[in-house]
Amino acid sequence: MKIGLQAWGSEGDIQPFTALAAGLVQAGHDVTLLVTDNVGRDYSGLARRYGYKLIAVKNPDIHTTSEEIESVWRSMIEIGNPIKQAEMVLQYGFDPEMENMYSAAKTLCSNSDVVIGHFFVYPLRVAAEIANVPMATVNIVHNCIPSAYITPPGMPDLGKWFYPIGWKIVGKMINSIFLPRINALRKREGLPNCTDVMTQAWMSERLNLLAVSPKICSAPKDWGNNNIVCGFLNPPAGLSSEELPEGLEDYLNSGERPLYFTFGSMLIHNVDYIRETASIWNDVVKRLQCRAIFQLPWEDLSVFETEANVFKVSRSPYKTVFPRCSVVIHHGGAGTTQSSLLSGCPSVIVAHMSDQFFWGSELERLGVAGSTQKRKGLSFVKLAKSISTVLSTPEMAKRATMIGSAMSQENGVGSAIREIEKRLLSKI
Repeated sequence: MKIGLQAWGSEGDIQPFTALAAGLVQAGHDVTLLVTDNVGRDYSGLARRYGYKLIAVKNPDIHTTSEEIESVWRSMIEIGNPIKQAEMVLQYGFDPEMENMYSAAKTLCSNSDVVIGHFFVYPLRVAAEIANVPMATVNIVHNCIPSAYITPPGMPDLGKWFYPIGWKIVGKMINSIFLPRINALRKREGLPNCTDVMTQAWMSERLNLLAVSPKICSAPKDWGNNNIVCGFLNPPAGLSSEELPEGLEDYLNSGERPLYFTFGSMLIHNVDYIRETASIWNDVVKRLQCRAIFQLPWEDLSVFETEANVFKVSRSPYKTVFPRCSVVIHHGGAGTTQSSLLSGCPSVIVAHMSDQFFWGSELERLGVAGSTQKRKGLSFVKLAKSISTVLSTPEMAKRATMIGSAMSQENGVGSAIREIEKRLLSKI
């Protein structure tokens, strides 16, 4: 069958789709993946390795400098409010790409038997509806589906009595940002208005895949049977093969397990911003007197001064490196969070925005993380204290190892493909 996928966002948003595309090809399907990456990353190497067709969808008229990106990014961090941050993400990262994404989505639907989209990508939902093509959605976080048994995102847990009220408040805020955008396109195309984002626009009534391990998320009984917790979407076995950066193997073998610092896609490609962040990390290392790996997205790593016991990488394969570290200090993206758990390594999350605070609370709930820190006004003293707590609490490492071992038995991509074939392809 011909299956089309469309993803948008940061690397953490897109990685599940590259993994799913790889698995679908392995299962014998003809796969096309549309990608709109916020900073223009190149995924063509993955497409060639896995055997699917990749189309990078990008507005050619957008020419943003690193200085402009840094300015917007600092403003987002300073605002702090998740709802206002979401508005800025749409304003600067989604709206300028929407028309191109919609045009590509229409072509994708005309050439596909079924389509699968990132839950944010409403242009694909509109295109699929018009073309009458079956569609599934993929949620990379599990706190956006209303339930009488779950604390609404961004709300304090005041007890079950408050949940219905909280969901109404959250729903109203999300609708105020997304509905005008969604319904403007729907109206233009002659479709009826969407009345609720979380239960309509972000959730396919046929199949909504939650790319989260069942060890983290247990589906509450009031979720519809269209919501399937399929598991973390990792490339199928044998298809992931990133080599270690030169010298890293020797470093890992030369002493105690290091800390691993990465802010993933949150560490924007601006040398001044990276240097500022690396300085905070370096102060933590000096305070704790430990070894560490810094992941810094820059070509010439020599421009960043660090302690002698720090090894610098532009990137590294998490599957290989995380299990050999003592603590992963990261931003709390869905992919990095689950990668750290899968590796059996405890975490400390430095949340920058939106669902990252939720992931921090989830890892704390599971007993595998120190206290979550905020990127806004990040203090190396508080960060070091949180890391020290993890290092001095061996039970956290034991719990992380147990959860990681259980997650290693899961096959999120395989589970997702079974549901896609059963619920979408079998009805064509």
